[in-house]
Amino acid sequence: MNPVKVYPAFALAACLQFVATVAAAADIGEQVFKNALRYTVQVKTTLRIPFNGDRKGSGLGAGFVVDAGRGWIMTNAHVVGRSPSRVEVALYGQDFSEATKIYVDPYLDFAIIRVPQGVDTSGIEEPRLECDRIPSVGHPVGAFGHPWRLQFTGTRGIISGVTARFRTELLQTDAPINQGNSGGPLISLDSGRIVGINTAGIRGAQNTNFAVAIKYACRILLLLQKGEDPSPPDLGLVYFRDIDNHRQLKIARSYSGKGTLKLLPGDVVRQVVGEDGVIENETQLLHALRGRLASFSLKVLRDGTETIVSGNRPPMRHVLETRGVFASGVLFGPITIRDSPEISAHGLMVHHVESGSVGESQDIEKSDLLETMDGVEVLDIDDLYARLTEARNNGRRVTLTFKKLAGGDAMFAYTQRILPIGDLRFIGPEKQ
Repeated sequence: MNPVKVYPAFALAACLQFVATVAAAADIGEQVFKNALRYTVQVKTTLRIPFNGDRKGSGLGAGFVVDAGRGWIMTNAHVVGRSPSRVEVALYGQDFSEATKIYVDPYLDFAIIRVPQGVDTSGIEEPRLECDRIPSVGHPVGAFGHPWRLQFTGTRGIISGVTARFRTELLQTDAPINQGNSGGPLISLDSGRIVGINTAGIRGAQNTNFAVAIKYACRILLLLQKGEDPSPPDLGLVYFRDIDNHRQLKIARSYSGKGTLKLLPGDVVRQVVGEDGVIENETQLLHALRGRLASFSLKVLRDGTETIVSGNRPPMRHVLETRGVFASGVLFGPITIRDSPEISAHGLMVHHVESGSVGESQDIEKSDLLETMDGVEVLDIDDLYARLTEARNNGRRVTLTFKKLAGGDAMFAYTQRILPIGDLRFIGPEKQ
């Protein structure tokens, strides 16, 4: 006969407490996703001619209401595109209607769009945003969005870490984030606050996904609401890669140009004077400088000695003001290579070549650097458009000289291509 097992009272109490905790967590999660259903939207984008960094085509992503009075929705830049595009939004249970881009960040994968006047968001309770801190590893989160067009779907996971390995600082999570989740909220299952914007995953990896920390989005949103420019500064810097995760921001190259801030190769940026915390990566530095580009000071470690460097810098190029010229299936636009002075790059670059176009038949390729047209340097977008217009009106072909990366025993290759001019137009604003 088996003896009767007797469990101590404290063990039984602990077991009951565990069950109660799990049940409470489940209840909170259900309410979090129920709330997300009210403020999350579908975002549908059609992009015909992409600038560098975007892709041609249509796609579905997500977004969430952050300013109900203004009808503002937060999402990813890659969801709506940094190129001219048609963007439509749909609240839960409603039809799609065309939206307007208010702001697209040139650095973070972040954008604000506005619903059309006919769509009323004033009755939507805005979600709370976790603007003060980054959630710690192990924090429970839920991702909400439309994975693989399964609209308004919620998934669970934890914060797995924080990384700056992929250019910008990102939250890492094992909550499933798939195509269609981008731009949607990553929500704390403890507080119900939004902690991130679902952004990307590593294809083929298991449970390795990323989100823009909402802490960095909050400052941009606040500046926009105050009518101020939230653009990050164009510091003209290139940094050493932090391969060994030393968590320091060390300057490799400095291309000062406009502004009075003078930083040198080898400088380690430690802190923005007047802001809390030590700077560990570029995202943190640009975040601390938003809204104060006219005058700021940095604590810098230079040759082993801490010093203060003060000055100002202009903002990065405003994304919604980016201009290009499209001709014969080729989109020409500004050079987007940060260290272009290293290779004496000037003029314009090729952002996109249409499949099956005349430009493609002439072996013009994306990222080719346009040096001259008919032997004369191209100054800017307006200069290119005027000269192409003149050639088209006179039925004349143009000779374009390009520089491109080569490899082998030479870093660059140079090509000259003769192009007949057709389908000539501006992409983006015609005039600045």
